[in-house]
Amino acid sequence: MGLVVNPVAGMGGAVGLKGTDGALVEEARRRGAQPMAQKRAVTALEALQRAEQTIEVLTCAGSMGADAAGAAGLPHRVVFHPDDPPGAADTRNAVTTLLRENVELLLFAGGDGTAREVMASAAAHTPVLGIPAGVKMHSAVFGVTAMTAGDAARAFLDSGCPETALIPAEVMDREPGENGEPVGSPVLYGYLRVPAMPRLMQAAKAVGASDDAALGGALQRLADQVQRDGLCVLGPGATLLRLKNLLGATGTLLGVDVFDHGRCVACDVDERQLWSLVRDREARIVVGVIGGQGFLFGRGNQQISARVLARVGRQNIDVVSSAAKLASLPGGVLRVDTGDPAVNASLAGYLPVLTGSARQTLCRVIDADTEPA
Repeated sequence: MGLVVNPVAGMGGAVGLKGTDGALVEEARRRGAQPMAQKRAVTALEALQRAEQTIEVLTCAGSMGADAAGAAGLPHRVVFHPDDPPGAADTRNAVTTLLRENVELLLFAGGDGTAREVMASAAAHTPVLGIPAGVKMHSAVFGVTAMTAGDAARAFLDSGCPETALIPAEVMDREPGENGEPVGSPVLYGYLRVPAMPRLMQAAKAVGASDDAALGGALQRLADQVQRDGLCVLGPGATLLRLKNLLGATGTLLGVDVFDHGRCVACDVDERQLWSLVRDREARIVVGVIGGQGFLFGRGNQQISARVLARVGRQNIDVVSSAAKLASLPGGVLRVDTGDPAVNASLAGYLPVLTGSARQTLCRVIDADTEPA
């Protein structure tokens, strides 16, 4: 496991600052702020003492990791030596170094600013988990507490670190104002892949907006994505029709339409037509949620068959919905009924549902056969 600690994270909170990024570090010190990240890191690392296997920690020298690992009594090896004092560039360089060591999980202690630095260097496939130690905590990459972050890390490592146990989580932060302090609403900067353990992980901060306006923002974001991507399969329903219209197509309300770089190339396709289009090409699938039922597949969109889903892959499925529709779902879960138990099982777990231009909700997907409504 890789470990990176931002030793100045969270210092500004107790002294009235809204963050500890950049020049705010010196202001925090001037106000008498005390470091707190190492203590949080030790709390999280102590949970790893209860792991089923011995975990070796690869980390940075001194306050960027080795001190915390030593205090927690974990075996560790230093693979990166930061500057004195360390800065943001050291976080990025440390992450790059740890990834070269093929760590199974990258655990970091910090806040939103640290998460952005980690995201800047982490590969798209890297499993990441944050120990909450910052002032600004808008991102969804952190454990609810330092202890639960450690519990999540232990559970993930004990499970063998399966790819299916990872979900994308938002990295959000506020832009700094003229004095360096963050201003305005949180901005979505991107995503990191975290263990799918919602009980142990905090949600991203919601940005206030009306439900319809938020859904419109989500659809515009998807429209931009469809125009950039290659082949995209857009499912039926009123929500997806709005997306098709945004792309300049009439679209079909109850049908499945296929777009290539934003242009409609096949309208109201059946399963065989769809299979012929995706069989030899990479593709994405975008679907909505059936209100009151929560079905993603197997109700009203059987054109998107089990073999199509298996070919496209779970990682290339986007789900969009209004937040109100999700809130009204029975049991708060999404359901799949593809007719193929193996495909149902591959879709089960947690999927992010886009509910705004910079908002996602992680929803549990279940096999409707094995867990009926």
